[in-house]
Amino acid sequence: MPWVTKDSKETYQPQARQSYTQQQRLRNWWHYHAGWVAFAAVVLALGGVLVRDMFFRPEPDYRIGYVSTQPLPAEVVAGLEESLQQLGGDQNGDGRVLVEVRSYDLGFDAQSQLDADATTAAMTSLSVDLMSGAVNIFLLEDPEGFQRRMGALCYLDGAAPAQDAPDAEAENWRQMVYLWQDCPVLAALDVGEYTEFFDLEETPINGQTALQGVYVARKAAWSEEQEQAAAADTALWLAMTAGA
Repeated sequence: MPWVTKDSKETYQPQARQSYTQQQRLRNWWHYHAGWVAFAAVVLALGGVLVRDMFFRPEPDYRIGYVSTQPLPAEVVAGLEESLQQLGGDQNGDGRVLVEVRSYDLGFDAQSQLDADATTAAMTSLSVDLMSGAVNIFLLEDPEGFQRRMGALCYLDGAAPAQDAPDAEAENWRQMVYLWQDCPVLAALDVGEYTEFFDLEETPINGQTALQGVYVARKAAWSEEQEQAAAADTALWLAMTAGA
């Protein structure tokens, strides 16, 4: 290795710092931060959706609970909401009628194969909505199981079961429900169509097919406050079950 002595005339010049144009600096910055920018954009978008839903989403005039082991196809839910809007009135004075179908994926049969965590979450959501009176009209796959477990339904004339043990009257569940296809108004609703695959071919199916065998029922009211909450849905209930 050569040594540079004190007497050497060899000199060293510091390397000049390379200069970049504004465009080069921006390109370099983007190269190292593009991933973070994309992540921030996703977070902001999700935050915007949450804020919109929390503060700017229109409040529905009616909520219909759908309790079944299998959720309705999304197309049928949308068609059902749109059709039921024609039967109700503007309850909150915002100039429009909105119906929301809330799904609770629950099976009351001991043989139900639903995921335990999902069942717990659905049961919690249903219990909260029953206690708060948020949902007063139900579409039920298993009304007997629903009444035995929840004890929440009233008789067709509006009378409530014994408050101390409403589930004890579960054997009378047939007096608390109408079958969907026995309600002329409901059976005639245009709820759109959905598709399924048969023999590798996409086949359109009338949305009414998904509602065959479903029962309609109302939540019982045991207090003045519950009666007031249920009263807002009475007109829609009567329109849905007219002629049954």
